Amino acid sequence: MPQLSADNPPPSRLRALSIGLRARGVAILHQDAEGRYDLAENLPLAWPADIIGKTDAEILPPLLADHITSARRQCVATGLEQIIDFELPEPTRRRRFEARFSPDTPGVVITLFDITDERNREVAVTTLLREVSHRSKNLLAIVQSVAMQTAHHSGDIKDFLDKFRGRLHALSSTQDLVTESNWRGTHFQTLVMSQLARVSPAVLKDTRITGDNPLLGPNASLHIGLAIHELAANAVIHGALAEEQAGHVWVNAQIEKAAGLPEQLIIEWQETGIDTQQVRQAPRFGTMVLERIVPLSVGGSAHFEIDDDKVRYRLAVPSDQFEP
Repeated sequence: MPQLSADNPPPSRLRALSIGLRARGVAILHQDAEGRYDLAENLPLAWPADIIGKTDAEILPPLLADHITSARRQCVATGLEQIIDFELPEPTRRRRFEARFSPDTPGVVITLFDITDERNREVAVTTLLREVSHRSKNLLAIVQSVAMQTAHHSGDIKDFLDKFRGRLHALSSTQDLVTESNWRGTHFQTLVMSQLARVSPAVLKDTRITGDNPLLGPNASLHIGLAIHELAANAVIHGALAEEQAGHVWVNAQIEKAAGLPEQLIIEWQETGIDTQQVRQAPRFGTMVLERIVPLSVGGSAHFEIDDDKVRYRLAVPSDQFEP
């Protein structure tokens, strides 16, 4: 009976090693002094199966064969490990491998690692970082614009800080909702309730939210959230949600499609039972946000009007800014 040793391991140990290599996507190959394969364990599906006794040129595409042969020769000549990576096609996609050549006189040991998923993750992270950078710059541009316009329409430092803090918190709370959804955006009714609750939780009992509940994209979420903040803050100070008023707010969203035209989301805010003389004292920048900044930012249109005892705001949002 042969003695078991490091050079003569039991079959169970070899099986365990093979299973471990397969689970990690690792293959072990050996080439002799003439560059012929004399060992192949756990070959990937993309690799030719019948390789024992053959050279790179006999089993691989010419460019890849030259690449591997060059690395092997460099390893033998220098006695140093060589590392290369390359792609091989499978029936449904291309897989990427890293090959490490280690000297093993008179040949070399080649360790193959399947790095396809690793490379895909790197690409995904790089893409995500670029997207985060792009969105961060957009958000900073919005904050800068809000700060400048708020300062322009503020009477003193305290007035500026109060207004700017509210608008900054409105953007921040919407950004939290967008981030929690992995940058997909936020649903309209969630956005409205979030902004109302942030201004004053008590106002929710006097607000009715109806209609469709589409998923707003990140850009639409930020700007529509800012519009809801302006409407809600003004309603709490001067309008239907003020303590001295007995008014109500109705918020409705409806996805509409006219004949021959693409879908659009119609958002309507209506306050009733109020003294509109107080509402007319609303800050001018708030009106600019509602009538110009928000519709321009989402590529839509808006209409803001104050009647005898009502406040109405209507925002039309094109279909590329939301998902039904």
